[in-house]
Amino acid sequence: MNKFLSIILSIFVLGCVVIVTNFWIRGFYESVRTYRSPVVGVDLPALSPANLSAPGQVVLVIVSGLGQLNAETLDMPALSQIRQTGAAATVQSQPPTFTQTSWGTLVTGAPPDSNDAPPVDVSGAGPRPIGVGTIFSRAHAAQLKTALLGDETWRQLIPRNDLDQVFYVNPADPAGDQLVFENALLALDGDAVDLLVVQFSLLAHAARNQGGTGGAAYREAARQIDAYVGQIHQRMDLGRGVLLVVGDHGYTADGGRGGAEPELTQQPLVLAGGLVSPGNYSDVYQTDIAPTITTLLGVEPPGAAQGRILFEMLRLPQADTATAQLLLAEQRIGLAQTIEEIVSGQPSNAAAALESDLEQAQQTLAQNNLSGAFQLAQLAQESADDVLAAAQRQHISGKQLSRLLLSAGLLLLWGGLLWRRRGKYVSVIVIAAALTVALYHILYQLQGFEYSLSAINDFSTWPFSVARRVAVSLLAGGGLILITLMLTGEENWLIALGTGYGFGVLVTFVFALPLFWAFWQNGWQVELYLPAVDVVFWQITATFEAMIAAAIGLFLPWPIMLLIVFVTRTRRLLSGEPQPPPKPDALPGLHL
Repeated sequence: MNKFLSIILSIFVLGCVVIVTNFWIRGFYESVRTYRSPVVGVDLPALSPANLSAPGQVVLVIVSGLGQLNAETLDMPALSQIRQTGAAATVQSQPPTFTQTSWGTLVTGAPPDSNDAPPVDVSGAGPRPIGVGTIFSRAHAAQLKTALLGDETWRQLIPRNDLDQVFYVNPADPAGDQLVFENALLALDGDAVDLLVVQFSLLAHAARNQGGTGGAAYREAARQIDAYVGQIHQRMDLGRGVLLVVGDHGYTADGGRGGAEPELTQQPLVLAGGLVSPGNYSDVYQTDIAPTITTLLGVEPPGAAQGRILFEMLRLPQADTATAQLLLAEQRIGLAQTIEEIVSGQPSNAAAALESDLEQAQQTLAQNNLSGAFQLAQLAQESADDVLAAAQRQHISGKQLSRLLLSAGLLLLWGGLLWRRRGKYVSVIVIAAALTVALYHILYQLQGFEYSLSAINDFSTWPFSVARRVAVSLLAGGGLILITLMLTGEENWLIALGTGYGFGVLVTFVFALPLFWAFWQNGWQVELYLPAVDVVFWQITATFEAMIAAAIGLFLPWPIMLLIVFVTRTRRLLSGEPQPPPKPDALPGLHL
């Protein structure tokens, strides 16, 4: 029985890996699919009425798929002219850089953790309405007229009762953007709309489906959208309105998105209008767009916003500047208190200090000290931002220590058992495992993939892509094991089978190494905050690698053993050698 114990344990371990990784990837995916903002369903503190000047018309043009690095090389003369006469900056966005969560940030001012848009793009009936406040809900509550024109997906993201006018198109339709543009010109006629959001999809469609950002289709789409933007700019009454043009996220050269590459996380921002102070400005954040728009509309910032107001780009009366900053500080303090209570499960420890800072700023404003009120309100907002960041650190680090100890314990246990059970063919198994992993990554590189979430263009086909590389690599490594056993004249079928399982267990262990790190960082599933996209990429990929390696490792040793037995018996028959007595050797190789 002792002769078979190691093989039985190896089969048990490989089977457990298949089962655990299967449940893990399913649970992780479900936690991402059902992820909601931590403030959904929470009553955020009501804000004071916005006593700002009469609002002007605000038009936000979202050019999907336009990154800053690409915008610098594309032929977009109209946008360049607007940039020269208006205000321009580079927008820094927070990954994941998928379309729907980027839209969520643009209209809520909240990062992907909190904007309640799907973290990963979903199609069909998948997207749900954003459950936190948006620029549309704030404007509509103030009796302002709102309009949204663009991709059909918006229909499910933005509640219809927050919109007065809508026009949606299929983003795959080449004529869709033309229809969106024509309806945008109609909406600009007269004073029917106070907030107009126009979103163009042609550029993103070309990047994903027509040769990436270096293709002719992408350049042609950029020229077409540039013409639309130029005509919208000409049609607007910029004396009483402001035009904002921004990308949602960029694309990699081969049409990937979702990762943290600069070409994805940086987008151009251009403002034009009588309230705009021309010039080139330092980088801003994607979360800054929404509170800036609500300020231009004369309404309160969205409840989950975590950006700032781009005062440096605006020509606002000093009273409006101080009042808007005070409103933003009030909103941020309420959000910080709410988040801190959610994370700690107790009343906010910072509530008293934050409210005292806010009260001091309000009193200063009441004394008509506009400059002092602005500075105090800004300090109060920054203090609230510090509370938000501390709450996030507390939640993440609070669970990482226990996960680190568990990950380290499992890693040492598995590695220690492998080391203790090393045997006759350990060097061959190690070399074959190294060959397998190296070949896997060579194939990965030859297919043009980057080690980034952006490499996963389609989550439904990624497992099959991983499976093909793992299968080819394992067959190569298994072939090396087989050839070595034949050359050494190994005749014991049990030794051959044990060596095959030792190889399978070691390869699975190597492929599973990133999972120990991912578990330490992220846990089993997403909770309260979205994990770093780099960790998510390795977690997803390593889960499939380990699962497939373990599944193949369960069966690969048997053909190796059978071939060894066949070759041995054939060689003996041809040579006329007698059948040797069985050897009571211990199982060799590196296995459990």
